[in-house]
Amino acid sequence: MGGVQPVHYDPETVKELTHELLVASGIGALRGAAIGITTALLMRRFSTVYRTVRTQVRVFYHISWISMGAVFYADRQLIKFQNRYHEKEAKRRSRILDEAADRGIFLEEDVTVSSTTS
Repeated sequence: MGGVQPVHYDPETVKELTHELLVASGIGALRGAAIGITTALLMRRFSTVYRTVRTQVRVFYHISWISMGAVFYADRQLIKFQNRYHEKEAKRRSRILDEAADRGIFLEEDVTVSSTTS
């Protein structure tokens, strides 16, 4: 299709999103690890079943909490980023249409959607 990509493929946007997702994943992993360690200590104290499970099950339990925290926080950050991005795009399109109207130029809605070439 001629190397045309949607505007959300802008390298700066991708770089910003990547950074936000990495930070959110790290924070989520730390919080998941805190939950996993706390609950493991409680289960070790109060649960006879947890005390008798093998090391592989305990490792799986901790990894599950860590990965679940990372995924949930990254997903939440992705939703926030999408909302911010769509608000910014709506403002940009509105500004372009307003500027064109001030100059007496009629623009279709699809003209305000810019694309970047690779």
